[in-house]
Formats: sequence, C-alpha cells, structure tokens
Amino acid sequence: MRKIGIMGGTFDPVHNGHLLIAENAYEQLALDQVRFIPTGRSPHKQGKKITDGAHRLRMVELAIADNPAFVADDRELRSDALSYSYLTLQKMHENSPEDTFYFIMGGDSLRDFKTWFHPEIICSCATLVAAVRDDCDREHLISYAEELKQLFSADIRLIQTPNLSVASSELRRRVGAGETIRYQVPESVRDYISAHHLYTVQERHPGAK
Repeated sequence: MRKIGIMGGTFDPVHNGHLLIAENAYEQLALDQVRFIPTGRSPHKQGKKITDGAHRLRMVELAIADNPAFVADDRELRSDALSYSYLTLQKMHENSPEDTFYFIMGGDSLRDFKTWFHPEIICSCATLVAAVRDDCDREHLISYAEELKQLFSADIRLIQTPNLSVASSELRRRVGAGETIRYQVPESVRDYISAHHLYTVQERHPGAK
C-alpha cells in the first residue's frame, strides 16, 4: 500500500509555493509520492484564457525534475471532459484501491471546500491535507476542518508550511510587465517561460487568474 499525495491545479505557471506545500506534505505525512495533476478544462475558468496544457505540463516536469518522489500526471489534460477533483480522485481510488490518497491544498481552498462539486465523494476517496502558514491561520483552519468533519466525515490533516506568498496570477502579470520572477519559480521554469514567450502582453488575457 502506498501513500500518495495529490496536488491539483492549473499550474499556470507552477511556482515555488506549490513545491513547498508538496514537499512539506511529503515529509510531514511520510508520503511515498506526490502527483502533480495539471487541470485540463477547469469548470471554474470557462471563457478565460489558460496556457496550453502542454506548456503547463512541461513546466511542472521541469520544476520537479530533481525530486524522484514528485511525479507529473497528465490524466486530466488527456481528457476532453471538464476537470472535477471528485471525478479524478474517484477514478484513482477505483484503479488503485490498495493505495491511500492525500488531497493537498492551500488553507484558502479548505475554507471554500464545501462549495466544491461533490465534496462528499472527495472525502470518501482521500484524506484532505491543508497547508497552515502561521498560528493565526491554524485557528481558522481548525474551525473549518471541524465543520467539514461534521458535514462529510472528512479525515483532515493540517501541515505546517513556510509563509511564502506566491500567486500564479501575479507571476503572469509580472512577466507581462517585464518584471522579474526570479526566486519565485524554479530557474528551469523561468527559462522555459522566457524561451516560449509565455505571459507576454500579446498572450495575456484580462480575465485570466
């Protein structure tokens, strides 16, 4: 039986905040592996410009290349259907019932979790893992976690992570404005963005997040 962490997201682009959360989950929960799953067709971003999946997948591959415990998973990119976390986790659980899955998210996502599509299915297929950035954050997350436990019989683990605030939307803005993103993404990702002219003024879309 393996303990597998799941990091889902648009990863547009993947950044050091994602990697730190994944690494802390891997270490603190003694996971065997963390799978990064770039969103295919996000139900939350219909009508908004999202970078082509091949680019987003390649940036994830570059970002995790030096960590054998991290794996890029393109299952959602290979599907024409809308990408819902509950469907992805349901299929993974059905295909590998002997494995235990840990669905890793930021603290903000835990706060909004009950509004997701079929949170009860997600909780039946995986343990929820939420990143705590400071003591104040922990108090709020404990409150959200208790509510979710009551609503969905959720198994929730809180992990401590450094207070590194990085947002993909801000990185896209900075690139488009000609500002540096050094030290906010791995150098290999920064080089890839530059080489492929991602997030330039021509590529940006005012509604993208």
